[in-house]
Formats: sequence, C-alpha cells, structure tokens
Amino acid sequence: MLNRLLIYRNLLKDDLVQKVLNFLKELDQSGEKDHCSLQNQYSEIAASLLKFGFEENVKDALWENYIKHLILQDENIFSLSCEKSNHCTDSTIKEALKRDLIILNDFSCLDWDVIASKIGIEPLTFLSTKEEKKINIDDEIFKLADYYYKNGCGIMGKYQAFRWDNGLKGIEKPDSVRLEDLIGYEDQKKTLIENTEAFLQGKKANNILLFGDRGTGKSSSVKALLNEYAHRGLRLIELSKHQLIDFNKIISQIKDRNRYFIIFMDDLSFEEFETEYKYMKAAIEGGIEKKPDNVLIYATSNRRHLIKETWNDRQNSDGEVHISDSIQEKISLADRFGITLTYTSPNQKEYLEIVEGLAKKHGIDMPPEELQRKALQWEMWHNGRSGRTAQQFIDYMLGQQ
Repeated sequence: MLNRLLIYRNLLKDDLVQKVLNFLKELDQSGEKDHCSLQNQYSEIAASLLKFGFEENVKDALWENYIKHLILQDENIFSLSCEKSNHCTDSTIKEALKRDLIILNDFSCLDWDVIASKIGIEPLTFLSTKEEKKINIDDEIFKLADYYYKNGCGIMGKYQAFRWDNGLKGIEKPDSVRLEDLIGYEDQKKTLIENTEAFLQGKKANNILLFGDRGTGKSSSVKALLNEYAHRGLRLIELSKHQLIDFNKIISQIKDRNRYFIIFMDDLSFEEFETEYKYMKAAIEGGIEKKPDNVLIYATSNRRHLIKETWNDRQNSDGEVHISDSIQEKISLADRFGITLTYTSPNQKEYLEIVEGLAKKHGIDMPPEELQRKALQWEMWHNGRSGRTAQQFIDYMLGQQ
C-alpha cells in the first residue's frame, strides 16, 4: 500500500508506520495460526499510540490522528513549496499529491476493532476512526497548503527554538518568559521590539549586541522575543562561540526557508588566545556569500568589546610592529553590531520597583515597607541589585507562603 507513495515517502521511515506494515503483513499470512505474536504486536502499537495521544492531547481516533500528524510535520517538495507560498501551481506535483492522499486516507482508516477480533483480543475503541469519512481531495490540498504556509513544515513547523549540534536540533520547551515579565529597561526593550518588527516586515534591520551587568535581563529579553513573535514566523537558534566555525552550514539550512531566524549567542566573549572572533566578524559582515535577509544575530555579553584586551597588547611585549592594528582588530568586533544596548545594574529605587512589580504579579500580599526591607536585606546577603536577584527574592517569598 504505502510503497506507492511519492510525495510523502518519508512516512515509510517512521518506526510506528513500519511496525503497523509488518503487523498487517503477518496478519495477512497468519491464517488460523496461534495469534500470540500478533496480539503482542497489536498491544505494542496501541501503547505507542497511547503515548502519542498523551503527548499531543488527542483522546480518540489515535491512528488516524497519528497519520495526520506525520503528514503535517513532513518536509517534502510540496510542503516546502507551500511554506513559501500558500498554494502549489505545479500540476505534476498536484497529480502525485492527490494519489498519495488517497493512499494515506485508506491507511489511516484501518479498523482496529475488526483487526482485534480477528486475532482474538479485546478491541480498543480509541484506536479507530468512529465514522467513515469521505475526503474532498482538492479541499484537503488547500488546507494542507495553508497549514504549511502559516506554520512551516518539518522541523520548522514542529519547533520554534533550536540549538546547533552538527545539525539543527529542536528545543522541546523553550523559556516561556514574556517581555511584560521584564520590569524596567523600557528603552532597551523598545529598541529590540522596533528592530525585530522591521525584520519581520522584511525591512532593513540590525544585528544587536546587548551589553551590561549580569542578571539584568539581557538573555531574557532576547528569549522573550520568541514568545512574542513565533506566530509571525520568528525562530531562535542558540549558538555558542565554539560553533561559529559552522556558521555557513547553519545558513545553508535556513536561508531558503520562509521563516525569520535570530541566531542567539548568549554570554559572548573571547579570551585573548581564542580566534573564533574572526569567524564572528565574517558571520556579521558576510564573506563572499551575503548573509541572508531572513537572518539576524543577537548576542549578549558582559564585555563591551567582547574580546579580552591585556596591558601586554599595549606594551607590545610580543614585538609586533603595528601594535595599533592589533588593538583595533580586537576592539572593533562590537562595532560590527549595528545596535548596542546597555543594561546596567539598577539603583536602589529601580531595584525596589522591580521587586514591587514582581510581587504584584505573583500575588504577594505584604505591607510595602516590609517588602522593601526584606528585599534590601536579600540583595545585601546575596548577589547585589539586579533583576535576577529580585526574581530570586520573590521566588523565596513564594516558597515561604
């Protein structure tokens, strides 16, 4: 049945689909034999579908919904073309697609109750489709094209955030922080929003360096952008400085996708002996190949110039003739970012405003004077004044309730 697929041939690689195909083949050849093996396979398939239903919050018709899930997540010539444009004009692809959808509809409508009766096992009603459905192929194609256009396909449709590990790996549960959760730094957030909005509208936008003291919300500000704009096609790729050598590989995988990518480099800085900053310069400015318009770099750092500079650099201890050139090469990396946002530690008034805002958000009912007194004690005993310290104090207070 499925070996005739053309567009959705990737479904043949799915482990559960293969288990079902092998099960059906053995069932067809079983005759009146002992059905112990088939009963075991049936139960394994049911267990896998129960897990799928739990993870995807699906309650019934698990087999049909599983096949639909595979179709929506599949990356193929049709879904990739629809990701860029919400319709497919290639008549050849459409012809093959109609054929595939008929095959997959039949495969998704297996009657697991009847199969259970054949092998002498109690039917599990949540596996099968409750009623026979006739599909309108043209209507299904339109719905699929619209879905791929709005949500993306393959890994881009399944995940919103990624890390690089010799390939893009989806992050199941990215940080859920929102911009409204970050109290203070309004000018910085405004600039981030304006730049990201321009980016998502296809206008010119800048790479951004968020520089400043620890715990001031630099990383959270970038992560919050994903939760604000993922529905508009924004995707976040986390990259470490040691992976900069793979920057061109990453670009090759995302440059033709109809999504907008922020490559996020957290806590970025380079020691004097590290040379990855040269890759960073090429990544920002582009080499022979221009950096795609759907890619920006947002980086955070505690160092203004990113690269550690020592007095030895200025004293020319290694005998370099053009010492100023060496110094300029090191301190010029930050200048490659079009926008630099500074996050400084809050003063006492700002720190207390953050505490009061977080307390209100989390429903902490305490006289303002007592809250302020305890918050000031906390910052003296722990990590100094910062948004992170304020959040840690609020977490402590919540734990005491």
